[in-house]
Amino acid sequence: MFSTLPWKVYGVVVVFSFIVCFLASESSIGGRPLNRWIRKRLGKTDLHDYLAEQSREMELPYDINVEECDYRTMTAKQFFNDYVKKNRPCLFKEYGKLQKAYHLWQNETYMIEQAGDEIIYAERQRDNRFAYFSEGAKRVYMTFREFLGKFKEENREFHYYYSFEDPPGVLKNDVELPGIMDELFDISIITYWHGYGTLTRPHTDSMENMMCVYAGYKNFTIVPQYDRGYIYAGFNGVPANYSPLEFVKPDFEKWPDFAKARVKTAHI
Repeated sequence: MFSTLPWKVYGVVVVFSFIVCFLASESSIGGRPLNRWIRKRLGKTDLHDYLAEQSREMELPYDINVEECDYRTMTAKQFFNDYVKKNRPCLFKEYGKLQKAYHLWQNETYMIEQAGDEIIYAERQRDNRFAYFSEGAKRVYMTFREFLGKFKEENREFHYYYSFEDPPGVLKNDVELPGIMDELFDISIITYWHGYGTLTRPHTDSMENMMCVYAGYKNFTIVPQYDRGYIYAGFNGVPANYSPLEFVKPDFEKWPDFAKARVKTAHI
């Protein structure tokens, strides 16, 4: 995954994030001054309802489906103005196949020869639902060779997930930045994600991301920021940037407002 953000923008985003978190908290708790102001002036229960309604009335950019973009004709300027700036995701099909790493990493023997003895850490869980704060989550250290071998164990007791770290050892040298990203952004970090049947809990990241899938597939379920309140972000003791819901099979009796959220999916 390519996590990207220009450093000048990063400072603005961090500050803005704290302001948004404060407003969301203050506006969602009954009796708080901001909550009372919203109820009186806007006629809404909380800020989430107001923003969701305003985004519809103002026809703010929202696509029912994740649009497909052609990397052969899309310019960096067009990508930034039409998608990044408007918080609209897009799908570049076959773009990852242009990279050297995609072709080299299809061969597991090559990966073991190059980085098999590198020490990595992986998240270990008894089920395949991963989040650092989940009950039973544990970080374990092992060689990359051992990690790859875990996926071949039948009826294994634990699930393993290698995430948010550099590609192991010299494998990071195989990664070539996609042209449209290299031209547009100062790349902050390149991370490697490797799992089998993993399901990450719904969350939002602090940086712009470009995900390249080299093997298998990844399904994304995406909800716009205007509908944050409908996914119960920060409820039930989870961090403010996480949702306690299961987006794949949501419990509408337990989380009825999720029915109001505008949800779209993308398959990579």
